[in-house]
Amino acid sequence: MRTLILLIVSSFIALLVSLPGYSQVSVGDDAPGFTYISVEDGEEVSLSDFDGKVVYLFFYGAGCPHCIDNGPFTEEDIHQPFMDDTSFVALGLDTWNLSRSSNLSFRSSTGITYTLLLNAQESLVDYYGNTSAYDRSVVISADGKVAYKGTGFVDTDIDDVASTIETELSKISTSSEPKGAIPNKVSLQQNYPNPFNPSTVISYSLNEASHVSLKIFNMLGAEVATLVDERQSSGQKSVTWNAQSTTGYTLPSGLYIYQLKAGSEVVTKKMTLIK
Repeated sequence: MRTLILLIVSSFIALLVSLPGYSQVSVGDDAPGFTYISVEDGEEVSLSDFDGKVVYLFFYGAGCPHCIDNGPFTEEDIHQPFMDDTSFVALGLDTWNLSRSSNLSFRSSTGITYTLLLNAQESLVDYYGNTSAYDRSVVISADGKVAYKGTGFVDTDIDDVASTIETELSKISTSSEPKGAIPNKVSLQQNYPNPFNPSTVISYSLNEASHVSLKIFNMLGAEVATLVDERQSSGQKSVTWNAQSTTGYTLPSGLYIYQLKAGSEVVTKKMTLIK
């Protein structure tokens, strides 16, 4: 009799998982919305509150040992490097649906300073189709799409997550220019993030078509990398540098100079690589 009951229960669960409500999203899909209570102040927080921003989600279990071990990575390597950008926000979602005190203990153990949300197991099902895929990272683009969806614990894909966030933030900065608008001068923006590790985005503007070179130099004046060396049309441009030399050598920590040449214009700025 017990075996029969177990079979019935298992079949019922399998049926539930097969229903649309238990389907999972993929990269490029609309990000499922949510509204949960904040651990900090008991206020409601909705994903829609951050429309137009790049949103990082950490799905965790407040009592999960490996989530506690890995939580600091999300603070130190994801939240802190991007926290000063007004177009970025990080949220933690407790998928174990534990108490506020348990989540406050989780915050204390991990050192996480970004907003944590209570009773968020439903969102784990919305994004992953089950209740066991916690300790995962998801990045949502400014237009509300899933830009990245982790398949392993958060300590295994930090670089991929950070790179995705950088890319999505760069889209916001370049899309702020009216479509078809031509810049009135050559300009070189400060790289983002800065300091950086392992990669950074360099953006620049061209007011007319010209031959363009974008090079990296060390503080001794030696060229270490060429990122662009071609003729380009006018407009907004951006390129990602992964802290490697032209020959593929990984460069050490330190201060570097990046130089843009466009026609007769030459612009330089400094950036800091940390490891």
